[in-house]
Amino acid sequence: MPLLILLTLAMALGLGSAALASSRAQLSPREPTATEASRASVILSTPIRYAALGASDTVGVGSRAPSRENWTARLRAALPADTVYGRFARSGITLGDAADVEVPRAIAFQPTLVTMWLSVNDALRPVPLPTYQKSLHATLERLTRETNAQVVLLNVPDLATLAGSHATGEMRAKLREQMRAWNEAINATARSFGSRVLVVDLLPASRELTEHAEWISSDGFHPSPEGYQKLADLTLQAMQRAGWLPPLSARAQPWHG
Repeated sequence: MPLLILLTLAMALGLGSAALASSRAQLSPREPTATEASRASVILSTPIRYAALGASDTVGVGSRAPSRENWTARLRAALPADTVYGRFARSGITLGDAADVEVPRAIAFQPTLVTMWLSVNDALRPVPLPTYQKSLHATLERLTRETNAQVVLLNVPDLATLAGSHATGEMRAKLREQMRAWNEAINATARSFGSRVLVVDLLPASRELTEHAEWISSDGFHPSPEGYQKLADLTLQAMQRAGWLPPLSARAQPWHG
C-alpha cells in the first residue's frame, strides 16, 4: 500500500491514540528505585553481547546488502571487535508480536546490550497507544529482569516528512501531533527503568530528511544505506553521551562502507 494512503488511514484512525492522558491512566509505570535513580552509568564491559530487535529496518530492507547494511550491523561494526552480535528482526512485525517471537530468543542469547526499534509499524497499523505502552512496559520489564542488558530504545521519527507532496499541511500537523503523543508515551515508559533504558530521539534528524533525500531508499519509506549509517551514528553518539561507551576519539570510527 502506498505510504501516503497508509499515513492517511493512520491519521484518520488517530494513529492508535486514545489520548495520551488515557494511556497514562491505564498504565502507571513504576518509579525508579533509589538504587536505580542513583546508579551511575558505566562503560559496557567487553565482550559485549549485542542483541538487535526490530522490524524491516533491522532486516535491512531498502539496502543493497541487507544483512551487512542494516543499521544494527553498522552499529555493531563500530563496537569492539570481540562483540558478539545476534539479530532477531522480522519485517513487518509489531511490538506485540515481537514480544512473543523476538524477545524470548534475545533473552536466551543473554545479551549485555539490546537495541530495539519497534514503534513505527505499531503507529501505522494503528495499534492503540495504551495497548502499545503496556506492551512496551512489559517488554522492557522482561529484558531488564531476565538479562543484565542495557537497552537502547529508538522512538518514532517524523513520519510527516515521508507523507509526500500530496499531503496537506493539516495532515502533516496532525501526524506530528500524534508522533509527539507516541514519543511522550515511550519516554514516560522508559524513565521508569532508570539508567537501564536509553531513548534515542529520532525526531530532530528525521526532520532533516527534506534536505537529505539520500537517507531514504527508492521505496520512499525505508532508509537507504546512507540512512542506515545515520541511524547507527545517532545511536552510537547517544550511547557515548550516556557513558555506556568511551568517546569516539578513543574508538575506531564507525564503518561507512
